[in-house]
Amino acid sequence: MSCACDSHVFPQPRAIPAALASAFFRPAHAPGLFGDWRNALLADIGRSPALRDWRARDGHDFGLMLVEMGAYVFDVLGFYDALVAGESYLHTASLSGAQRRLVGLLGYRPRPAVAAIAQLAAEADGKQPVQLPKGTAFRSSAFAGEPPQIFELDAATGIDPRINALPVAKVRATTLPASFDSLLVDPASVRVRAGDAVVLDINGQLYARRISTVSTEVQRTPPNLSRIGLSSSVSPASGATYAQLRILAGGATTSLWQLTPGSGEGNAASGSQIALNVIAPIYSGQIVLIEQGTSLDARHVSSIAEAQRTVLSSLSSTITDSASHTSTLTSPAIKRGSTTLTLDSAPSFTLDVSKASVHYALYPAAQVLAPVLDTLGQTDPVGLPALRDAPRVTLHGVLLQDANDDGVSTQGSLDAANHSATLDATPAWGKTLAAPVTLFGNVLQISRGESVHGEVLGTGDGAQASQSFKLQKKPLTYLPANNASGMVSTLAVWVGGVQWHEVDTFYGVDAHAQVYTVRQDDAGDSHVTFGGGARLPTGAVVSADYRHGAGAAVPPAGLIKQLAKPVAGLRRVHNVLPAYGGADAESSAELAVYAPQSALLLGRAISLPDLEAAASQVAGVRAVRASWRWDAAGLRPAAVIGYIGDQQLASTITSRLRALSELDAPLRVEQALPQTARLALAVLVDPDHSPSQVKAAVLLALYAPVTLPGTGGFLRAERLGPDGPVFVSQLMAVVMAVPGVIGVQSLTFNEGPFTQPARVPNAGHYFDFGSGGVLVNGTAASEGVPA
Repeated sequence: MSCACDSHVFPQPRAIPAALASAFFRPAHAPGLFGDWRNALLADIGRSPALRDWRARDGHDFGLMLVEMGAYVFDVLGFYDALVAGESYLHTASLSGAQRRLVGLLGYRPRPAVAAIAQLAAEADGKQPVQLPKGTAFRSSAFAGEPPQIFELDAATGIDPRINALPVAKVRATTLPASFDSLLVDPASVRVRAGDAVVLDINGQLYARRISTVSTEVQRTPPNLSRIGLSSSVSPASGATYAQLRILAGGATTSLWQLTPGSGEGNAASGSQIALNVIAPIYSGQIVLIEQGTSLDARHVSSIAEAQRTVLSSLSSTITDSASHTSTLTSPAIKRGSTTLTLDSAPSFTLDVSKASVHYALYPAAQVLAPVLDTLGQTDPVGLPALRDAPRVTLHGVLLQDANDDGVSTQGSLDAANHSATLDATPAWGKTLAAPVTLFGNVLQISRGESVHGEVLGTGDGAQASQSFKLQKKPLTYLPANNASGMVSTLAVWVGGVQWHEVDTFYGVDAHAQVYTVRQDDAGDSHVTFGGGARLPTGAVVSADYRHGAGAAVPPAGLIKQLAKPVAGLRRVHNVLPAYGGADAESSAELAVYAPQSALLLGRAISLPDLEAAASQVAGVRAVRASWRWDAAGLRPAAVIGYIGDQQLASTITSRLRALSELDAPLRVEQALPQTARLALAVLVDPDHSPSQVKAAVLLALYAPVTLPGTGGFLRAERLGPDGPVFVSQLMAVVMAVPGVIGVQSLTFNEGPFTQPARVPNAGHYFDFGSGGVLVNGTAASEGVPA
């Protein structure tokens, strides 16, 4: 009997490993185990001394009937034993509420549905400030199969018509490009035409060019401008600015001295010295333009000298009179004044005195205009020509909206005296805005949830140690908050007109404390429980004020623009940015992931994995990566937590981590910015498989949508995480694991061959294949189901 199948052992001893799956307990659920129990009981009869001589096997034997009845009982018990055992583990429990009961043993409180947050830009009517009360309600339009949502103002906020919607002045460039062959100029200042020679003086550096064209530059709004084209491009020094640039044209022209030099006189052109044909009013430091045929050059004058140069040398004449007396008459040399220039360097070409000419007394040929930028960046100045008077309300941040309805939320201040705004340098925008840009100064902080006031929950009964009431509306609204849990309830409970207070647990609560707990069930209903502290007074009316409405579905930008009720003085609102931060109540599958992670925390974050676990549970966070590295802002080593999510979540994450860490723990939270990435590959398909099905399967393996933590395609941002590399070995393993794929024919990353072992995003970024695309055999994967 060397084979295990030669012996029958029943029931099999059960070994329960870690990370159970529901299939582990299925054999006990299968029908037909009665026979195994019967055979096992009959086989054991002979092993009992009292039953050793019992040989009855007849179906009518009463003893045998008892054995079979026992087999039936054991079969049923085995079924329910497996069922109960399965419900005792997070990964195998399937009954409603089982996961909540199990994680309750860890002290873990499942995350309720969390409301989204949004910002609105308000416009006030009239000329006076308007005070909007807390709870002012706004309604979104329906979107993506979701009904309209109600948002309410978090706190009373003042709005001022002075800062309703301020156009941002277009920014002009300050730095010259590395190379240019044309310049934008003021049409009224142009004093040259095509073919004229000019000098470009850029902070003392001279460039001689010829005007090739003078054309009209049509603008979107009047007036039009002029553009001067140059005969060849100019490459200024790095950092040169438009303010340092002048265009000069020649006002007077003279030639070089063309006669033969007299005794002791130098050549008209020798190195950096040139002699002019006249005495010219040229002074040291001025600029001269030298022209010879098609050649041009410009130089600074270092020094000048005026001298007499010989026009006609002296002549001797012999004269004989009538008496034959001979005499010699010598006439003096004829000379003329000439200006000799010493230049800062010799011209770049050999001068021909018969062809070269010098332009001096240069004058401005045109007023250069720095081009208007089509974008507004975070470091650009923000001019507000329409801001005439200082705002009369407190500024709660500003919103910027560009020509493409893209937007940015930031903090800053408004300066009416200088008609400008100063915006904070951090956090980074991560984008540039397309001009024209509008600044909104009346920013409203709103959150999802509709208010319920004075809902009567019931009456107190002092005879009961514990009483529980259910809220009529669901889900109860929880808002993101800067605390350890990352959220705060909107529920306020009143008992006989006195407000009682919520606690997380009754453990350690004083017997006279007026407190209650709130828990949600699987249906999303909220239950308010009393009795852990003081009992409810008999006959006291229990009422509640709260808001209801929450979830992960958030309206995109532009949809929250309706007033639930008219408000005097409020003209309209603009929904510049999408809502953020919403989350559904923690599902059973999520409990199996997050609850064990929270157990590792034990209420404190002392390691990088702890910080990642705590940050990942903040509503709206898609992925987290913590690393220990140098913090340039704090000038110290620190735990830097990068996350993928909305920019405004940084403060919520920071507060949660601070509450779980030491007060002086070096922490810094950074939003990871998207970096566009594009991957394309061609796979070889087994002839026995359908090419379209294999292609779809590869697309799913690479870019399947995310449903739970740790799920989704290999290239999803949630899988790669902040600063996450793409290893070609892992990528190939994922692709080759798809049934029907027999090889990869080509692989490109951002239109180039993927030859490196890995591609790594820029520091503080993550690969965003959603904007770049994932293609398999020419077919792209969409955000949801592959195309």
